[in-house]
Amino acid sequence: MKVKLEGQQYDTLLIPIEWRGSAATVGIIRYFEYIEDKEGVKLYEVTRKRDADKYPVYEEIGGYIEGILYNQADITEARYLKFCEVFYGEEFQHIKLERELSSQDAEYTEDKINNINSYIAGVNSNTILKKVFGKTRFDGKNKDEILELIECNRQDIIRETFRYKTTMYRNFANVNKLFSEQNPHCRLLGFDLDENRKSKAVSYRFDTDTFVSRDEREYDFIPFAFTYSGEGFFINNNASIHDLIKSNDCVKTVFSENVKVIDNRKARDSDRTKLIKALIDVDDFLQFDVEIICKSRKEEVFNTFFLRKKSIRRLKKIYEKYSVKYTHKYNDNYQLNVEEEIINCCVNDGYLDGLIEQLLVLRKSEIFPSSVLGILIDINVDWKGVDNMDRRVRRAKDTGDSIRQKIEVKYGYNKVNSYRIKLTNAIISRDKNRVVTIMIQMFGCVGASNDTLFDMLDDKSDWFDVAAGFVSALINDENNDEKKVD
Repeated sequence: MKVKLEGQQYDTLLIPIEWRGSAATVGIIRYFEYIEDKEGVKLYEVTRKRDADKYPVYEEIGGYIEGILYNQADITEARYLKFCEVFYGEEFQHIKLERELSSQDAEYTEDKINNINSYIAGVNSNTILKKVFGKTRFDGKNKDEILELIECNRQDIIRETFRYKTTMYRNFANVNKLFSEQNPHCRLLGFDLDENRKSKAVSYRFDTDTFVSRDEREYDFIPFAFTYSGEGFFINNNASIHDLIKSNDCVKTVFSENVKVIDNRKARDSDRTKLIKALIDVDDFLQFDVEIICKSRKEEVFNTFFLRKKSIRRLKKIYEKYSVKYTHKYNDNYQLNVEEEIINCCVNDGYLDGLIEQLLVLRKSEIFPSSVLGILIDINVDWKGVDNMDRRVRRAKDTGDSIRQKIEVKYGYNKVNSYRIKLTNAIISRDKNRVVTIMIQMFGCVGASNDTLFDMLDDKSDWFDVAAGFVSALINDENNDEKKVD
């Protein structure tokens, strides 16, 4: 929410009430911090509760919410473009071109000349660079001429590249609205519309007088609040300005880090997995459930989901106790990533029954080590919070291990494997009676204790984890070739 002030040191108050205001606040603060670092002048302040009576708007919104104070005149196009250039760095083609030309080599090789020209008028160039350079090409001796053309046209290059590049402003807003003042409707994608064609369709009872939209010049700063990734994220942790900035700065840092190499392999997490891991590290700044805004480069709308504080605590506990980086590639188009499935289930406040069933099926082909199943079952039991279920599952695992050893000694491993497959089919079918019948056969053939069978019969609905725990213990990884993929 933006409020114009009169008779104050600052003429503008921006309050992060909803996500657009919050994202604009983060972007503007990053802009002002750049100006402070570059020019040595502080251009904004965070409001203080004791001064809230100076601003009548707080009565309108029902109480005090931290905002930022600044002067509109301090936001200039020249400053904005320079900040933009620094923020995105070598994502701009002309910055890469300047780096290539900064070489101290006495002579440029033919390959290097061709590479430099690819930024001037080739595959690495864009419309504005081709316009600036025209027919000029780098020949190895005219470096100063190329650099002078960049410097003389720097603002135009930055503006047009930023406006039209699909990973920058164009990913977030209508390119024709950059630097415009307030518009009749919001400039952001998914909020913007053609009034002449669509205003009636989005109005109540097709009455255009009922259409309400808010647009602010400050929304041009929203791209700087999102992570620079295939799916950009903004954390609307707006309990305070400090929490808002700290959360998004920490996430931005994680996304800017180089890809890690583990066991000679690149550790490639999906954007959402990387985000959740980053938020686990900033758990102290997430005092409440938070809204996360997502903007994929493949979509023209903003999406949102809520991350519960409970989910972060659960995931933090998992990473402190377990390693869950296991994957299985079904084909070139689909692979099962256990870690990401756990995160998705946790974020959506679900359970791991489906994932456990999937791994039970994979174990028919002896792909996943039994330790993975054991970990998932323990996590599932913890999430469900059923009284004494952890004790029953532990007893089921011990019983299953004992039964497996006895049957292996008496009949061999193939007999155990046959029972395991039958039990897996019954569990996936959720056929409790069939599970019980098979377990009775197993206990009977070796005369073993049947405490787990009684647990199955006692639990009228919560029998799944007991049965899964029993089956997981029937797997003897020493008899198999394990396949673990990080």
